[in-house]
Amino acid sequence: MQPDPTYKRIFGHEFMVEELMRWFVADLHGARELVDALDFSEMVRLHEQSVTGDAETPRRYADDMVWRVRLRGRSEAEGAAGWLHLVLVLEFQAETDFMMPLRIRNYVDNFHMEEWRGKKFRSTSRLLPVLPIVLYNGSSPWSAAPRVIDLVTPGASGPMRANVASRADPLFSGEGYLLLDTCRVGADDLRLDNAAALLAGLENPSYEGVAAQVAALRRRLDPPELEPLKVLMLLWAQRVAQRQLNLDLGIKDMAEVDRLHESGELEVRFSERALAEQEKYRAEGRAEGKAEGRAEGKAEGRAEGRAEGVERGIAAERGLLLRQVARKFDAETSERLGDLLSRIDDPEALAEVGDRIIECTSGEELISRVSRISRSGS
Repeated sequence: MQPDPTYKRIFGHEFMVEELMRWFVADLHGARELVDALDFSEMVRLHEQSVTGDAETPRRYADDMVWRVRLRGRSEAEGAAGWLHLVLVLEFQAETDFMMPLRIRNYVDNFHMEEWRGKKFRSTSRLLPVLPIVLYNGSSPWSAAPRVIDLVTPGASGPMRANVASRADPLFSGEGYLLLDTCRVGADDLRLDNAAALLAGLENPSYEGVAAQVAALRRRLDPPELEPLKVLMLLWAQRVAQRQLNLDLGIKDMAEVDRLHESGELEVRFSERALAEQEKYRAEGRAEGKAEGRAEGKAEGRAEGRAEGVERGIAAERGLLLRQVARKFDAETSERLGDLLSRIDDPEALAEVGDRIIECTSGEELISRVSRISRSGS
């Protein structure tokens, strides 16, 4: 499955690259000193394709996106003594690539060879530091190795031990990458004043949070020079909300969105739409379970049918809940939930599970909360 090309368009804007660095690298990875030293006003997008091999059998290696950022206060004369630029490599993935460490190192090596093609590399010469970042928005957790050594000796580098705050970390020479698994970013790590954080948060939206997040995204992209990025990201948020929550935020009418933003009514409008869809979602689920129970009860006869109808209604509601979980999260979470639902016979408890499905932003959170429901009902 190919990554969504929208991500490449979004991060084709310098503003979004800076937002990613200030949130993901500075805040989440503790490299604020490094990020603050970068002069994002002198950021340049580089050609993203290198040619390797000989003249008869050239091979092309294409990377998703490459930016070069100058460090503040550095001159060409100081380049050998310290870092002059930082090269950012952004890879966009929709599924796990188990060769990613090797792909990254291959790209970085070829990048350096291209940079020095036709030049003399001397004892005082230095390669540019490269910071590779993989942005992943797949439904299953990313499970590829973080470093090349792990493809040779599994577990040698440990789980994501990159220390981007240290400029001596092998990460900068292509020996690994930073991973942003957007669907599994913790709620405490998200920020409403950073567009990259909002992008990650909206990858796994909830009825309760989507209104505030989309309204915050509109506020963050308010400057006129960000108009193309604002339209692109709001339409992307609309598409994700439609796909994940079956929720139409009404963003296609950008003039109306801007009017509501100016009047301060935008978040209210989003919240009303989310609440209405949430109630509809709950009502449909409960009605389907009750209808199936009533139909089965009539077929079995009055006294016996009533009891069996209730039982079949509960079974039908369990099945509906499992289908909803598989659609929102994945088949594995649905299977785990099935074990828990088999212990819940109370219709009210099942209705509570339906509410938790709507509220939770990850499969793990859902399983944890439903486990408590099943224990309290046993």
